[in-house]
Amino acid sequence: MKAIKSKNFILTALTGFGMLTGGLLLIFGGALSEIRAQILLAGVVIASGVAAAFWLRGVGKLKIARLIAENPILHINTAVISDLSGEAAQPEKNENTEVIVSYFGILLGEKIIKFNQNGIRLRTVEIGADFISFTYGTEKRTQNIRLLRPAINPAMLEQISEKFRYETGITPTLLS
Repeated sequence: MKAIKSKNFILTALTGFGMLTGGLLLIFGGALSEIRAQILLAGVVIASGVAAAFWLRGVGKLKIARLIAENPILHINTAVISDLSGEAAQPEKNENTEVIVSYFGILLGEKIIKFNQNGIRLRTVEIGADFISFTYGTEKRTQNIRLLRPAINPAMLEQISEKFRYETGITPTLLS
């Protein structure tokens, strides 16, 4: 989620900078009759338009990521990467890849896998000894994602299965 927010911030800054530069070129560029100034203005307008389009796309992605993060069924920390060299061996330097599963999809780091939106439906959930598998897709295209998970006690596994059944209407298949 942090990566999505930071990309949106950068794209917002680029869009604002492009709009500001274009406006300043129009206001103070008295020599806009020169071909070089017109090419520069066109380049700035096109670049800020492209940045704005990516920013708007990122806003949509951020909305879906927030929807997934605010309605979790399952939250897994898949990997923790720490820098253990010399003086940098501090707990604040940990990088954690997290997976959040909700009724609306899966947030895998900064990658979003949507389901139960836009015709994409969650079809099956299978829980194995060390993984959870999700099959989702449309009528024409079906995909599967398998997430590795830590060992969970049987009571917690039953609780997670009940959450999936209650939230999605799909009873997970428990594999041994």
